Amino acid sequence: MRRFLFALFSIGLGLVASCAPSAAPPPAPTEIAWRDGDVEDALAEAAELGKPVLLYWGATWCPPCNRLKAGLFLDPAFISQTLDFVPVYLDGDSEGAQLWGEHFAIQGYPTLIILRADRSEITRLSGGGDPEQVAHAVAAARQSGETVAQLVARAQQEPDRLSEAEWTLIAGYGWEVDTGNVVPIEEREVTLRRLAEAAPAPPLARRFDLLSLTLADPDQAPDPTEQARAQAVLETVLAAPAEVRSNRDVLIGSGAQIIARAPEADRARLQASLITAMDAVYAMEDAPLSDRLSAISAEIEMFRQSAGEEAAVSEALVAKVQQRVAWADQTAQTPHERQAVMYIAAGLLEDVGDVAGAERLLTAELSRSATPFYYMPILARLAEEQGDTARALDWLRQGYESAVGPASRVQWGTLYVEGVTRLKPTDATEVERAATAVIDELATSPDSFHQRTRARFTRIETALRGWAASNHGDEVLARVRAHMSLVCPPTQTEAAARRACETWLQPEP
Repeated sequence: MRRFLFALFSIGLGLVASCAPSAAPPPAPTEIAWRDGDVEDALAEAAELGKPVLLYWGATWCPPCNRLKAGLFLDPAFISQTLDFVPVYLDGDSEGAQLWGEHFAIQGYPTLIILRADRSEITRLSGGGDPEQVAHAVAAARQSGETVAQLVARAQQEPDRLSEAEWTLIAGYGWEVDTGNVVPIEEREVTLRRLAEAAPAPPLARRFDLLSLTLADPDQAPDPTEQARAQAVLETVLAAPAEVRSNRDVLIGSGAQIIARAPEADRARLQASLITAMDAVYAMEDAPLSDRLSAISAEIEMFRQSAGEEAAVSEALVAKVQQRVAWADQTAQTPHERQAVMYIAAGLLEDVGDVAGAERLLTAELSRSATPFYYMPILARLAEEQGDTARALDWLRQGYESAVGPASRVQWGTLYVEGVTRLKPTDATEVERAATAVIDELATSPDSFHQRTRARFTRIETALRGWAASNHGDEVLARVRAHMSLVCPPTQTEAAARRACETWLQPEP
């Protein structure tokens, strides 16, 4: 009876409601709902909701990470896309981050990995790629029932049976951050050539061709077939604005290298076309500032190839770089934008010989940046190249002392240890002090001897051994080794990390 009355009440309510205005849809999200650092929780939630995980590995100081934060991560369309995923942000300095980085074999910041709830990897994307292509690849990953590794294998056997979304997923894969997940590293160049032959659309084929050409051995002279291939793909891509846009990452980073593999008689013409294309990238108002600014690097690289590394850059090219750096300095307003472009700007000035301009730019940026320590090793290198070792070492020291975050402090501490052994090798006391200080960083971050941190300690070990061999430093090494034995084993619970700590700097057989 109560059910019957409730049903009548519901019907009546429905009649009244049908006359009332419909409820407004919930507002669209304005930011990505990142789960900070808790990968296990994200995987559990993914299993419960039947969604994949979107894992973002980054760092607050990392320029390409800030490029993502200034652009793609603010795009309403991409934010809406992430509702189909469980997004988790893994900062490299967060607890357990380096262990996860090791688990997923992540090469560097930033990397985006899309995972199933069972931890199998669907795809990984380079955060430095074209934001539009990254967004397309993320959308394709949601539709795919297979991983990129499976799709690449199938594309070489039965390319006609792949859908457009599956080809999009392959094309968007971050080959530059791949660690052999899809194909063995030594087979990547050949695999990309095969994908170019199998691709259903010519622009997609040319994308694979360009990527394969970037992997060619620069010390091995190209045969006539490869020369013709490099010429043909470059001529077509550089003549098509849409393909320049979609391949600008490859053209900026490797365009000059690919031209060097074309027939010598055609290189000057291809170089002129690449300069025109890169000027067009600079003019793209909707492209990331970092892409627009770094586009001129291809022109600088081509000059170096033609004139030699030691040749003075023409006044016209210097002026062109200075004008664009001034534009970037004025245009980049938000902290994320500035962190994404100012190191590029300083690098361009240095590349054309304006070292003083690079120093002024970076020194001015120290007071504006939330992570000024990022710029200090660059200032140290500039000082060292000018012969001012005291100032160089002081910048390295300041960078280490002001670095924030356990993994970052080890990274900047490594630079300081290397600097002391190189620039002040007679100061055994400071060498020992610097090395033991970095070891003490491990005590503040239990279970941290993984991935980037472990790689940095390998660098410290190499620097200390080299220093000791030339400076009678065996006693210092023994004390540093003893200090490591006090700090590392108690904090490392994972067996491989514990063994690596225990064998660090041990006497060589």
